[in-house]
Amino acid sequence: MIRSDSEAPGLCNSARRPVLFTDLDDTLFQTARKITEPVCESHLAAEATNGHHSYMTESQASMTQWLLESTRMVPVTARSTDALSRCRIPFKNWKVAANGAVILNPEDHADSEWSRHITQISKASHTTLETLDALTCSHNTDGRFRHWIVREEGRPVYFCVKSNGEEAWLDDLREPLCSITGEEFLYHRNGNNMSFTPRGISKMAAVAHLIDRNPEIRDGVIIAMGDSLTDLPFMGLADMMMIPPGSQLDTAIRRG
Repeated sequence: MIRSDSEAPGLCNSARRPVLFTDLDDTLFQTARKITEPVCESHLAAEATNGHHSYMTESQASMTQWLLESTRMVPVTARSTDALSRCRIPFKNWKVAANGAVILNPEDHADSEWSRHITQISKASHTTLETLDALTCSHNTDGRFRHWIVREEGRPVYFCVKSNGEEAWLDDLREPLCSITGEEFLYHRNGNNMSFTPRGISKMAAVAHLIDRNPEIRDGVIIAMGDSLTDLPFMGLADMMMIPPGSQLDTAIRRG
């Protein structure tokens, strides 16, 4: 069981501890099908409504415990606030959710300034998001995909589609969806997940907002961790980066 930093014995709770901005899925944990070692129920990391829960490996669990004790850990995730709330890791600081559309303070209240900024972007992009969803539905007569518009605080913020089978099935959707979004949306593909996010909503923008508004972060040591190419922009704001072996980022680096 992962303990919160306040429960860890002999730990200094100084605000000078490094801040770690970290992605979650495929960085700190992953679904059971991706784990090569036996799944340990004590390492359950996040519950899913469809029953495909996420788990940590033994090394991930040990590392996460160490990071909770030695840093102020801030999740930076594509997960909605609802999905993030089902995560078992006890995050006690800020949280960035929904690909940067939401910033939560340590009391789990939304950053009002950031919310106003995102609302304006959402208003400008909601028609395109609805069009993406409708087009995907028209291509999904055989049930190969599950797709939805992620909504936060009652507003649409980005579109996500996943394959129910082969990852290559998403290839059939990429061109028609990209023809709708043009350069106004950020396209992302990693495994069986594909998403389209309005430019202006991003993990990097949210992390930059937190750094800019919080001198205790800005004036200290910042570490960032992630597995995906879309994590790299927010990771570039840190003093040091960490990436998991075998991840999309690791593969891209090794290919040169």
